Amino acid sequence: MRARKTVPTELCERIELIWQRLQARYGVPLLHPNEDPVGELVSTILSQHTTDRSSWAAYQELQAKYPTWDDVRKAPIDDIAGAIRMAGLPMQKARTIQLALGAVDDASIGSLASLPVPEARARLTAIRGIGDKTASCVLLFALGMPAQPVDTHIERVSKRLGISNGESTATGIQDVLEYCLPPDGQSTYAFHVDMVRHGREICQAREPKCAMCMLTDVCAYYAQITSPATGA
Repeated sequence: MRARKTVPTELCERIELIWQRLQARYGVPLLHPNEDPVGELVSTILSQHTTDRSSWAAYQELQAKYPTWDDVRKAPIDDIAGAIRMAGLPMQKARTIQLALGAVDDASIGSLASLPVPEARARLTAIRGIGDKTASCVLLFALGMPAQPVDTHIERVSKRLGISNGESTATGIQDVLEYCLPPDGQSTYAFHVDMVRHGREICQAREPKCAMCMLTDVCAYYAQITSPATGA
């Protein structure tokens, strides 16, 4: 497992302030683990580089064609690719799904809940094609563990707010957030959902709605674009 970068206390305090404001704006969504880690693993693989609608349609088609995950393990790769084609990258995702299903089952993946998050994540990312985000989704959404998935919204918002600790990757930001946030699944989940919502509604990629944002006084991006030196 990789060593984590030291996170300054003042940065954790800023993250706590930001989280308080996110909760005040968006509420505190409750975590209800789905207790289906294998299904979560497959659905997250399907969700890569596509829309939620397309990945869900592919997941439903896969389940309709193959009643059990063991059926998927044994199916011809071309048949799996055909079933999930609407999710895009069908051959790549079909291979990753079969590799993942060959490496885990309900019992082995469920036992990850008894491990520390870094160790549990390392077990999953040892499977070819499974990255930190996919592993974190399984640990958080299925098993209720304090693993922080960092999607494009959380990565963008974290960098703009300046709470990335200088990290340039999603994995680096993940480590910062997990270091600073309370180490429980509920806190991790609430922060995740609220950050994603903020990224979708306010801190959008192309035209962030800074005039509607409650975080401008603690936002590095806003300070930069409003600085006299930028001519704003």
